[in-house]
Amino acid sequence: MKKYASILAVLVLLLGFAALSYAAPAEIPADTTAVIAKGKTQITLGGELRFRGFYGSNLRVVDESKYPVNLDTPAPNKYVYKNTANYDYRVRLNLEAKVTPNTTGYIELESGTTTADNVTWGSASGGARGVYNVGNTKESSVTIRQAWIQYQGTGLLGVPAGIKVGRQLIKLGYGLFFDHTYFGDDAILLFVQPMKELTLAVHTIKFAENSNTLNDDATAYGILAAYAGKGFGLSADITYVDHQNAGLFGAGSDIHLWNFGLRGNVDDIAGTGLNFKADVEFQTGKIRDLSPEIKLSGWAAMAGLDYKFKTMPLSLTLEYAIGSGDKGSTSDKNEAFITALGQEQHYTFVYEYFTPSACESLIDPLKSNPNRTGLCNTQYVKFGGAYDITKDLKAELYGYWLRAHRSVAINGYSERDKDLGWEVDAKVTYQIDKGLTYFVEGGYFWPGDAYKLDNGKDPDDAWAVRHGIQLRF
Repeated sequence: MKKYASILAVLVLLLGFAALSYAAPAEIPADTTAVIAKGKTQITLGGELRFRGFYGSNLRVVDESKYPVNLDTPAPNKYVYKNTANYDYRVRLNLEAKVTPNTTGYIELESGTTTADNVTWGSASGGARGVYNVGNTKESSVTIRQAWIQYQGTGLLGVPAGIKVGRQLIKLGYGLFFDHTYFGDDAILLFVQPMKELTLAVHTIKFAENSNTLNDDATAYGILAAYAGKGFGLSADITYVDHQNAGLFGAGSDIHLWNFGLRGNVDDIAGTGLNFKADVEFQTGKIRDLSPEIKLSGWAAMAGLDYKFKTMPLSLTLEYAIGSGDKGSTSDKNEAFITALGQEQHYTFVYEYFTPSACESLIDPLKSNPNRTGLCNTQYVKFGGAYDITKDLKAELYGYWLRAHRSVAINGYSERDKDLGWEVDAKVTYQIDKGLTYFVEGGYFWPGDAYKLDNGKDPDDAWAVRHGIQLRF
């Protein structure tokens, strides 16, 4: 069998720099083996197996060893224990068909459900028989994570251009506003490269098609431009989200949201090993069919420095990011930065990934999914680094200072302070064999006065740890 390099999922669009505003990262190792199909078509198979164990404590950030079951009304009458533990797994299988140098198809299948990729061990029931009729079940279905066709050529316009159609992973810039690389969306992307350094693109993304006969769709439209200079990059995009009869902020309401993003990066400044990146996002628009209508005016910003030592395998990171929150003083205006993100971790391992965030009362009044809200009403300072202990053993350690942009009610209590607290996250990764990795990651969160309980007491600290083994092939 002859070795082939795996094809990048969006070859023309990426153009060799990571700051590009629209990305669908392939997850096939670079040295996979191609399967020879009929004719000159190259079929590349790949996949991933991941098994993880998790333990978390006080992830609702409350008091004692219990927290309320009824999260809408935090009263001391219904409780469960605060600790949580489980094992899960994920299976991915992908196939890439390089039919011609210009035409590529890609399919990725994944275990799980429509809302989660990780399948909890022992989560299914009803399959066993006998006296002890527990276990012996099928725990997962197979879903389509990606399925797209891409064509690129120079015949029509005389310059490199192409189209990508289907279910694909989508991320705008650094993902402050939009990051749907967890599952992906159905989309059409048209791109052109009028000069070597410049890429222009337009896209449409379908979020929801509730009825073919009613005006109740959720669709995004956008344009983007990216310039890759020598040692630097610039990108910008405009995204319009049109959601008819959304019901997210009131029955029958329509969302008309505009997001404007500007980004830049400079690599290895003056040969020092210092890298800089920045991202600013501005939002405007309205939520209609409400009384009164709500004007949207969120914003976010991020700036970061990375320094890689030339004399040792150590890199340091200093980063600041902020997303606006809503004052809550007017009913016809919402100044919170609206985010559209997947269920994965976006910065901190505990605060943003597991605990109720400072955006809770805006996006989820019922508090059933108060986390993974990104920079909405949150700012942080991040400092830490990554070190290669050996060729196969790597370690990361980062500290976060967290603060809300506007004070907010968390866990259903009355409005508190802006102080969200501090967090320390760490991760150790060991390369056991080719494609086989073992990792341990975790975080410890010291909640601030924003989480103070109604009785005046401070909540307990929250922490979580997870380990796993992963094989990519």
